[in-house]
This record gives sequence, structure tokens and C-alpha cells, in this order.
Amino acid sequence: MSEKITLDLTFPAYLKVLKLDNTLVGGPSYMGVAYFWNHEYRHYLRDASEVERVRVHRKLLKAGLDVDGCSKKHEQIIIKEVGE
Repeated sequence: MSEKITLDLTFPAYLKVLKLDNTLVGGPSYMGVAYFWNHEYRHYLRDASEVERVRVHRKLLKAGLDVDGCSKKHEQIIIKEVGE
């Protein structure tokens, strides 16, 4: 189950959330804050919302792909979820 919450964070608090999310990359609890993707997809995902990032991350995992990998399948999933 997944819930979306909005937090009003100070910058130091945000950095702690980011640090935590970095430890969650590649697993089911990733929150959409930390960067996880291959440099090739930076233009698609850098400006994506946390919700979009989580959706892409989950789809990549479900497809059995490394979340930081680069392939035609990665590109198809990313474009389908966040557009071109």
C-alpha cells in the first residue's frame, strides 16, 4: 500500500529525508525524493514529481530491471510514465 503525504520541511529536514530515500532506492519503500536513474534519462526524471518517480521506479522493479540501468525497455517505461 502506498500513501502520498505532503511535508513542509526545513532544508536540514529535507536533507535527512533525501539521505533516507537514498538507502531505499532499489526497494519497495522508495519515496521518490532521491535520484536513482541512469544519466541517460536525466531530462525525463529530474523534473518529474515524486509520484511519477515512484511509479517509474516500481515499474522498473516489476519488469526485473536495475533501476539505474539503460536499455530500450527502461526508456519505454520511463516515457510511458512521464512522457517525452
